[in-house]
Amino acid sequence: MKRVDRRWGTVLAEALLAGFVAGVTIFLADLLPAWGWPEVFRTTGPVPAAVIVGAVVLTLARRRFTVSALLAASVSFGLFPATGVALAVVAHTAGTRGRRWPLFGVAALSPAAVVLLTQPAFRWQYVLVVIVVSTVFCLVLPALAGAMQAQQARLVVALRDRARLEERSRLAEEMHDQLGHRLSLITMFSGALEVAADGKDPELRQAAGHVRSTAKLALEELRESLGILRPGGEPADPAEATDAAGTKADITELVTSSRDAGLDVALDWRGADLDGVRPPVRRAVHRVVREALTNVHKHAAGASVTVVVDHGPEVVKVAVRNGAERVEAERLPGTGRGLTGLRERVRLLGGVFTAGPDPEGGFAVTTELPLRAGAPLADEVVEERPGRFQSGLLLVTGLAAVAALLLTTLAFVPPLAPADSEDPLASVRIGMTPEEVEEWFGPNEPSAQVAAQGHEPPIPEGSYCVYTAAADPPDAETAAIFRFCFGDDRLVEKTWFEVPVPKEER
Repeated sequence: MKRVDRRWGTVLAEALLAGFVAGVTIFLADLLPAWGWPEVFRTTGPVPAAVIVGAVVLTLARRRFTVSALLAASVSFGLFPATGVALAVVAHTAGTRGRRWPLFGVAALSPAAVVLLTQPAFRWQYVLVVIVVSTVFCLVLPALAGAMQAQQARLVVALRDRARLEERSRLAEEMHDQLGHRLSLITMFSGALEVAADGKDPELRQAAGHVRSTAKLALEELRESLGILRPGGEPADPAEATDAAGTKADITELVTSSRDAGLDVALDWRGADLDGVRPPVRRAVHRVVREALTNVHKHAAGASVTVVVDHGPEVVKVAVRNGAERVEAERLPGTGRGLTGLRERVRLLGGVFTAGPDPEGGFAVTTELPLRAGAPLADEVVEERPGRFQSGLLLVTGLAAVAALLLTTLAFVPPLAPADSEDPLASVRIGMTPEEVEEWFGPNEPSAQVAAQGHEPPIPEGSYCVYTAAADPPDAETAAIFRFCFGDDRLVEKTWFEVPVPKEER
């Protein structure tokens, strides 16, 4: 059931991500024609629809076809910069997969190469600048973020594995000590029985000798199998190894020691004592309470703490909760492996372990341990994963930042204007619609049309013209007028000319 839930959660997350990519791509597409990209890339028509669908497909296919998706997304970005968010998503995934940096080099150079091959000569410089700046936002930074996230994940896994190995080593040593002690007693008692039966009952003496030799062999095999597995020669905790570990008196002593050290801690014991519970469970209770109190000392020494031990008919529940810290205390260093070791110990006993922020504030460590051996409470250990929520929040924030930076680049970098070229009319092309020309030079100005009368060249036959005045006149005595003539709603002529400025306006 958990696998099904996770699968549906992954599908939902991918669908939301694809929808976000499609929405941003559609939003940015309308900006492109005004910033130097062909009009064919507007959001209406088969070309933009295909590009938007391609961006969604690349987003969904990035995990299975990472290399192909990255290269295709970089080429698509060079042709259609509105797909920058899709490129960011693919680059982030490629970074987390540990792809080689030469691949990212090729992907980073691809958009610029596409611009040089596809953009007209009079505007490729400007478009190239926009692409280079946007490539940093949409490819380089997401790839670096993905690589760092992957490195962090590998470090966490390595730390968790190390803690598990240490905890299993401690458990193996406990087994060695406990069974070794019992087997030694069996060997000693059978030896005494063998001596007592000498000369009285040969069969009893033979049976006692057989028991003694078998127990001795079992002890040797146990030592051979387990050995002394304590890593780094760390000494065992004497309190945990005693028969009183995990009892009410033992937990009371832990709480009292913490209270004497300045911690505001209270113990709430519910049910009978644990002195009759099997030793591994009692030692786990001891470890949970001790480790949780140690963490409070290190990280929230000014907070109040409640230790609850509930001995029920089937399970024993342990909860250590601390409230929000009231006094700023000096933080003490820690290894970060304590909770991971507890999780592994509880898992081996078939219990449930959670650790994370408490809904009421502060932090909570809770454990449920079955009293009977071989009676697990859950198929899997329930783990608190605050990092998963934080990763999702970080991904959403990062994509929003990429979209904002891309929008800023396209919207606030001045578009290609007549002053950017030796030819003031270079930004418009024959065959453009009146709306496209208006995006560059504005609507028709009646005053400019009146001023052009008697000074303009002949109008092409079967066409109509619109007029706009240049912002910067050639000199104080003349003004520049731009004229655009259309036939069948397509630009058939573009020109400019000078007209004299009336004396009263000089």
